[in-house]
Amino acid sequence: MERDVVILGSGFGGSLLGWILAAAGGRAVVVDRDRHPRFAIGESSTPVADLLLADLARRHRLPALLPLARWGSWQEAYPDIGCGKKRGFSYFHHRPGAPFRDTPDHAASLLVAASATDAGSDTHWLRADVDAFLFRQGVEAGMTGIEGAEVTGIDRDGSGWRVGIRHDSGAADTLAAPFLVDATGGGGALARALGLPRDDDRLRTRTGALYTHLRGVGSFDRLQEEAGNVSTTAPFRSDDAAQHHVFDDGWAWMLRFRDDLCSVGFVRPSARWEGCVDRAAAWEALVGRCPSVAALLRGARPVREVALLPRLSRLWGRAAGPGWAMLPTTAGFVDPLHSSGIAHGLSGVARLAGLLLAPRHDAAAWEAYGRAVHDEVVWIDRLVSACYRVLPDFDRFRLAATLFFLATVRFERMLGAGMDCAASGFLAARDAPLRAALEAAADEVERGDAAALEGLRDRLAPFDPVGLLDPAARHRFAHTAVDK
Repeated sequence: MERDVVILGSGFGGSLLGWILAAAGGRAVVVDRDRHPRFAIGESSTPVADLLLADLARRHRLPALLPLARWGSWQEAYPDIGCGKKRGFSYFHHRPGAPFRDTPDHAASLLVAASATDAGSDTHWLRADVDAFLFRQGVEAGMTGIEGAEVTGIDRDGSGWRVGIRHDSGAADTLAAPFLVDATGGGGALARALGLPRDDDRLRTRTGALYTHLRGVGSFDRLQEEAGNVSTTAPFRSDDAAQHHVFDDGWAWMLRFRDDLCSVGFVRPSARWEGCVDRAAAWEALVGRCPSVAALLRGARPVREVALLPRLSRLWGRAAGPGWAMLPTTAGFVDPLHSSGIAHGLSGVARLAGLLLAPRHDAAAWEAYGRAVHDEVVWIDRLVSACYRVLPDFDRFRLAATLFFLATVRFERMLGAGMDCAASGFLAARDAPLRAALEAAADEVERGDAAALEGLRDRLAPFDPVGLLDPAARHRFAHTAVDK
């Protein structure tokens, strides 16, 4: 079976890349060992992801893709594709064994809005539905989609790649193409076939997650309103957001979809998961540490078993080479804390589509892509790791999170001005002045020197166009993203 490109993995990135290539007349084959629909995490979109998705839809003439870039248009066009409303990011600091309590100046919380309206808001992706939709669209456009097929071998010959597969029926096939893209996420089939070194130890963030989907999760906003605290509902309701419940040694996510479905997970340092053999018991123990979280989950019904990934952070030594490349979330992943995964994956789809659709192969550009992706994972790690290193000090945690948002705002504005990811780098990784300033600030936040932190706002003022470091905002920000 000869094609122009073989794509391993039919998640949202692999399926979307195959759809783009097929719509342009390319012969793409996407192969996966599983079948749609299937469960996946990595569910929280962002303004960056929306901007990239809208640009891909327009650039590659995929009108069926464009509605997914906003909550309102998604609900109008595809009400049957599982989705949740995400107005922004909400963070709440919980003390061990005590119900959540805030102060008038919001000392225990942070709400950062990404959109000014529900219609224009971001989304949580029910990945089983979204991945299946993108895969079907690719097949309808002419992409060859193969489900239920295990990769049995990957070999390079003079004309390109030969990928052996075995269907779940037992039949064997060989796929041949000059280009090979690995979109398998943590699968690493291509990296192992190439004998690539791992670069995991370069990452400072080393966390794992215990997670599942449930129905019947309570409303945190309602719980707080009943306790006399209305601060979780302005400038948006925290239930309509990526909800982060922050503890002294980690945090829990709550991402609400429609139809009473909620994604819930606990993230802690990987060392905390060592020796965890009873996942259900570990779940109950973590829930029991926090009365407010326990109240939300009281009576909730799991729709699948609790799963454990003891280490999420990973990085391969290379992300591209002659005739091959990985999507960013295959090359490396850091942590779900600030929802960077979907956007980083889409940035890779945009760049690889451009390379594969170019009139002639540019080997130097492929190598440059690989170096950039590797560096971007390291950049994300630097920003995220600072948040973990300052816990349980929530004031410094907020500062560290703000550094991440400053990079995000700069990147959004670059995209809004028409700059592409190859020029800017993901999260403005190639903006040398911004990167130097934020890396220095992360060092200061980690050290916790009061005098240095006092001047942080002034030093970062050139990179803070929306006032994220303004103390008068009292940790509430109504609109930070560019219009989509």
